[in-house]
Amino acid sequence: MTRSAIRPNSGGGASGTALGATQLTELRELLEQQRRFRLEQLEQLQTTAAPGELSTGDREITDSLVAGARAALRDVLDALQRMDDGRYGSCRRCGTVLEPARLEVLPQVSLCVTCQRADQSG
Repeated sequence: MTRSAIRPNSGGGASGTALGATQLTELRELLEQQRRFRLEQLEQLQTTAAPGELSTGDREITDSLVAGARAALRDVLDALQRMDDGRYGSCRRCGTVLEPARLEVLPQVSLCVTCQRADQSG
């Protein structure tokens, strides 16, 4: 989905966010697409990497890919849960409303830029 695909808020944010119902629907679909992709990715990684068939180096790479896919899936599932709970679109740490453009690029994001930078530097 491109940046222009998410329509500007046409009034009335949901649950204290700056997002309208149409935007939330579109972002939910993006998250559902990511969820399906990550589940398929994990299935492929686990079926192609049978124990004993990979060298130690290949096993380490595969394990790293699996860990990354699981973390990404967890972030997506958490975002879907925040949508269901009415907490989606706000920073989970400081409560700041997240920019719709940021959510469009990273619909699973749960921190504002300031809090994310603080996490990375500390």
